[in-house]
Amino acid sequence: MRTRQRREWLRPAFGIGVVVWLMTALPAVAASLYRIDQRYGVISFSVGSLGLFTTEGLFPRFEGELLLDTEAPERTHIDVTIDAGAVAMPLQDQADLLRSDAYFDTAHFPAEHFVSTSIQVLSPTHFVIHGLLRIRGVAMPQDLDAVVKDRHFDQERQLEVADFVVTGDIKRSAFGMVADQIMVSDTVRLAIRIRLTVGVQPHGE
Repeated sequence: MRTRQRREWLRPAFGIGVVVWLMTALPAVAASLYRIDQRYGVISFSVGSLGLFTTEGLFPRFEGELLLDTEAPERTHIDVTIDAGAVAMPLQDQADLLRSDAYFDTAHFPAEHFVSTSIQVLSPTHFVIHGLLRIRGVAMPQDLDAVVKDRHFDQERQLEVADFVVTGDIKRSAFGMVADQIMVSDTVRLAIRIRLTVGVQPHGE
């Protein structure tokens, strides 16, 4: 069964959208607390197989808080927990393999957690988030690149919104996921997209 699952892992992915979360450059007065989850964003990942294919997956359930300080973005704070057991892949066998003890081991470690430790401001729309990422009970330093991609007026909702894109490369072996190293790349690309409403009380989103 495991051999079959691993063969399925190598199939190229079809149409799992990009993804989840983050911060800044919104003109407000002071720090605002946003509660974020899958209603406002997407978290996805991709990994290479045999140097030929790219397989994509999705974390459909997550929740967290973003304390956004627009006057001093470096004081912004992010804390997000991801439901690893809800991982979604193009094929069910792929998702089952990721839940197994060879990968996320969701029976013992059902959640992943990221918390920021500092924010580096590169420009008014570009930031580096330094933080700690915990997977399988192992916490490692992790940097994420965050960009304000778009800010516009949503005609349907009659509100101003801003889109943020966050990306980062994660080494799965650093968290004890060393299975299938010949077939599956050690580098996993994380992609996060989130939309925040500007100019209203954050808890009212």
